[in-house]
Amino acid sequence: MDEKGFRDFCHAGKRVLKGLPEKTITANLRFVKEFEKFLAKRKKKDFRYATAKDMTDFSDLMIRQGKNKFENYVALVRYARFINNKDAELALLKSVDGGEVLGVLGDTIKKTKGKAARDDVFRGITLPVMGASSEGWPEIAKVFIERLKKGLGEREARDVLLTGPHAAPAKYFAEDRKKYLDSKNLDEYLKLRHAEALDLLRTHMREDTFFYDQEIDEDVLRFVEGHQEVLGGVRKGGIIYETKIPYRTKEYLREKDKTMKRYYACHCPWVRESILSGPAISPDFCYCSAGYHKRPWDVVFSEPVRVEVLESVLQGDMVCRFAIHVPEKAMPPSKKKKRAKKRRETGK
Repeated sequence: MDEKGFRDFCHAGKRVLKGLPEKTITANLRFVKEFEKFLAKRKKKDFRYATAKDMTDFSDLMIRQGKNKFENYVALVRYARFINNKDAELALLKSVDGGEVLGVLGDTIKKTKGKAARDDVFRGITLPVMGASSEGWPEIAKVFIERLKKGLGEREARDVLLTGPHAAPAKYFAEDRKKYLDSKNLDEYLKLRHAEALDLLRTHMREDTFFYDQEIDEDVLRFVEGHQEVLGGVRKGGIIYETKIPYRTKEYLREKDKTMKRYYACHCPWVRESILSGPAISPDFCYCSAGYHKRPWDVVFSEPVRVEVLESVLQGDMVCRFAIHVPEKAMPPSKKKKRAKKRRETGK
């Protein structure tokens, strides 16, 4: 283990959270040492030689030992990034991808509708523990969304899903709010948002690192460059249209089969496998994804926005596409209003 190199990597704050406390870095190294002891029993020298199967097997061991805490997975992800073991990193990211979503939604139901409503939706459902395999998740998702809609009605069920259980905290988007306020208008901000996303993708491609958990190549860059709705947004009237970047864009762009294309487009581990093998899950479940897109705009506009799902892979579309309704105060003035303002200013 390269302790000094890892400390320098963390202090640089490039591919990990900036300003990590020294005690966190030390705790990370302590847990990586545990993993390397596991590898030694498999006759592997160190973390550099770990495979995806090593990671999933160790995750199973963590679960059995009660060590499947989020911070332990993060420690392993950080070290995998430090040594650029992409197979290990991807396996770890899959282990913690979305497993908490239904539990967080359950807390939202309890807070807004009461414990009885929450218990009714989750009756007989056993939620997965951190790091567990996603096998069987679509069956749980199907029961969950059907009960949620039956118990609350379609509109209130969508409102629960729109709370964005997997979206970043509001404080994460404070800088976006500032950039919006510093822009001449909303359309300029949307172009800036897209341009910055492209710069980030170029950095990932140049440094051969993951964007979330997917690889970026020239085909992916050209796709995003040609679609401002992807990682940006396009305003038409009072609506911003956003199209979600596919979960596996490289594979999505090369795939010809429509079913497989939808599979590569879908980000949600709770429903993705249902596209290939069932069960059929209500497209309303995709309002959870819409909530992920809603959160930044709530902060940017400093008020809750209305969001609709226009297209989704669960309803047979090739992409997931959302409509973000722009608050009246954020709308650019119409030409008629501009002329009226000019007349007032000039007295003509």
